[in-house]
Amino acid sequence: MDAAQWDERYRASAGGVWATQPPAVVREIVTPLPSGTAIDVATGDGRTALWLAERGWACTGLDFSSAGLALAAARPGGDAVEWVQADVHEWEPDAPVDLVVSCYLHLPDSAAAITKIAQWVTPGGTLVVVGHDVENIAAGGHGPSDPAILYTPEMLRGALDDRFRIARCERIVRTSADAELREGNPAAAVDSLLHAVRVR
Repeated sequence: MDAAQWDERYRASAGGVWATQPPAVVREIVTPLPSGTAIDVATGDGRTALWLAERGWACTGLDFSSAGLALAAARPGGDAVEWVQADVHEWEPDAPVDLVVSCYLHLPDSAAAITKIAQWVTPGGTLVVVGHDVENIAAGGHGPSDPAILYTPEMLRGALDDRFRIARCERIVRTSADAELREGNPAAAVDSLLHAVRVR
């Protein structure tokens, strides 16, 4: 979907498309970290960026959908986040940050996009990427059905160079208690997770 299609989807939604909390695995990884600077890539209607800001992070929420960002900015705490409308291929931060999170960024060149956003992490900082895994199609979970844009742990691992230490890179299963959509989803979903720390 392009930006115009996402704008249409967000404008048609009643109060937002996605769940109000970030994925459980993101909360699990990020909660122990000391707050600092962060970028939430493909922020959509803002759930992860707002959650980070509530916990003291100076967060930038990046997305190419103006309608999604409008929903995000209108939410409680929305004024605590810097919302940026831009294409991930074209935008660069002013400086590296302590945390880069990307949830469900699916592009024809996802591996290249992950390689790019990884460079936004400062040495000692953390990268967390979650996306629909190719096995999610057979599992019947919510998400894209085009295997060309879906993730695998191998793809995620290959997007990083030796400046990163990989803490976790694996398939995980989300239950209906951790649904991506605001209205929930009955089927379990299969995701790929990457958690890495930049060491130099």
